[in-house]
Amino acid sequence: MKAIEKECNDLKGYSLCFEGNKHLATIIELPYREDTWKEEAKPALEEFLLVAQSIAKYEKVIVVIDPKIPYDVVEKFQFTNTFILRENYNDSWARDNTPIFMKDQEENLVGLDFKFNSWGGKYNGLYSDYEFDDALSRNILLDLRIPRHGKKDFVLEGGNILYDGHGTLFTSKECQVSKGRNPLMNIKKIEEYLKEAFNVENIVFVPYGLYADETSGHIDNIISLLDENTIALSFYKEDDDPQYLRSKEDYIFLKNIVDVNNKKYNIILLPCPRPLYMSKEDENSLITLDGINRKEGRRLAASYCNLYQGEKFVLVPQFSTQEDEEALAILKNFYSGKKEVIPIKSRNILLGGGNIHCITKEIPFSPKYEIDKEVL
Repeated sequence: MKAIEKECNDLKGYSLCFEGNKHLATIIELPYREDTWKEEAKPALEEFLLVAQSIAKYEKVIVVIDPKIPYDVVEKFQFTNTFILRENYNDSWARDNTPIFMKDQEENLVGLDFKFNSWGGKYNGLYSDYEFDDALSRNILLDLRIPRHGKKDFVLEGGNILYDGHGTLFTSKECQVSKGRNPLMNIKKIEEYLKEAFNVENIVFVPYGLYADETSGHIDNIISLLDENTIALSFYKEDDDPQYLRSKEDYIFLKNIVDVNNKKYNIILLPCPRPLYMSKEDENSLITLDGINRKEGRRLAASYCNLYQGEKFVLVPQFSTQEDEEALAILKNFYSGKKEVIPIKSRNILLGGGNIHCITKEIPFSPKYEIDKEVL
């Protein structure tokens, strides 16, 4: 039985939180779509399990499981520091189809519920039936008894915003101006909307996302905010690859921006893994349903920037390429003595179209909320 819905109509005093601060919990949703996940999602489920187990060592993991997923799968995710929610959803990208959380100075939480249209609606969406995804934020907020603020007049996925913790919101211009998002709004109107929605002073429109990213170039696949002053950029070194010029232009752009205190950001270049592609075996393991057809030779948008961090940990994608160790060494050096850097093999998550940051969503910590069986 659902709790009584709580609405928060006034966001005055609320702000986003930096991802790398303490969390109340992390939300993940288990994969099941047979047109997204190979072999009935079995290989991806193993990687989701590893992600959940790694996070659960540090904080609560809310595991959202669609009723179509069988109980033997559910059992695997019933371990210490997890909480199971049964909700309908169309695909398992918690970054994009769950609430974007904000907090005020009294530690009250609110969840912003934006319009979700499967990364592009009729223009270039990835599947046509996304009704459950669009309703998921409201349902999760009911389950968690956290007030909701509706923003259904604007299409936005959580994977296309990053916040530095002190007034600047980063987003991908390429994605924001996509005709599949908010085609009646120009970039100026989008900027005004985002400033008002998130109570931020500054919006940074990074020119390009990652090449072949089927989300129209989400920000979390091209950059990551390693801390409140440091930007990691996914950078391709070979000038004969389509990603090279995109990364180069983003780098030139990022070198010249400042934060709200007029200070430049530190920029760290993370290597792009060598180009990865969907194999014939991968294609044959999928079943054609409502989603886009994923075929042999499809380029996979692999990026080490698609990492996920909490107060004491950082989960880093690994693709079994020679660049894995280089990227891992850079991140271990940066976080040395501050956070544990944990490599996670995630090629099967990548095959679905995203990576570790895409399948996770943090809830900022608040002492006013508890996530346990008595509360939920």
